Amino acid sequence: MPSPSRFCSSVLFQTERLNFLLDCGEGTSSSLLRNKIDPELIDSIFISHSHVDHLGGLFLLVQMMHLLQRRIPLDIYLPEEAVSGVKDFLNTCYLFPEKIVPKLNLHPVRPNFTFQDGEIKIKAYPNRHLLGNREIIDELKFPNKMQSFCFLLDIFNKKILYSGDIESSDDLTDIIQDTDLLITECFHPKLKRLIPLLIRKRVKSAILTHIPPELEEKEEEIIENAQKLGFKKLWVAYDGLSIDI
Repeated sequence: MPSPSRFCSSVLFQTERLNFLLDCGEGTSSSLLRNKIDPELIDSIFISHSHVDHLGGLFLLVQMMHLLQRRIPLDIYLPEEAVSGVKDFLNTCYLFPEKIVPKLNLHPVRPNFTFQDGEIKIKAYPNRHLLGNREIIDELKFPNKMQSFCFLLDIFNKKILYSGDIESSDDLTDIIQDTDLLITECFHPKLKRLIPLLIRKRVKSAILTHIPPELEEKEEEIIENAQKLGFKKLWVAYDGLSIDI
């Protein structure tokens, strides 16, 4: 659900050489402007899955880049099943690739997808977030492949996992061991299972996103409960949160 106090999912990673977004939900363009981040700096965008709260801000961001006359090509990595639909919707919005700047390069993400540029490596791991749609997809013979991914980042020997949206904390079990930073949603996984899992897997720090309505304004309580269990370094995300890794 939209929230009066939070935008949808989008995380910006900045290094000395590369800047990229993980997801691009509604409010991404406004967030960049509010935080005085030049859209020209964004080299690429990685989309975890095609739910609108993770993808819906992409089209306005492209429009803003066009209006700003950005000349640098933009690489967009997104689930394979979403590539043709995004192309169609760009045309529906009159953001014709033949007309607009910047040039858009759409790359399909599949299981075992790996992106590497120098000291930065990003690997996609499928999760079960969309599998609850199988019945209607099979019944109505929709083309959807239920592709949803976690992204594991290796950045200058730091291990960072961005969960995207998941079905439960079980989707994280095999990929978070010794993670330096976990950025995970807490709408679908239960915190009473998630926090002990982070401790067992020796996760060093975590940021919680996708806050469910019942936990709004309970950030201090969430952090205190995690500390009582022995997990010391936890943030609850808010728009504009910035940390050094």
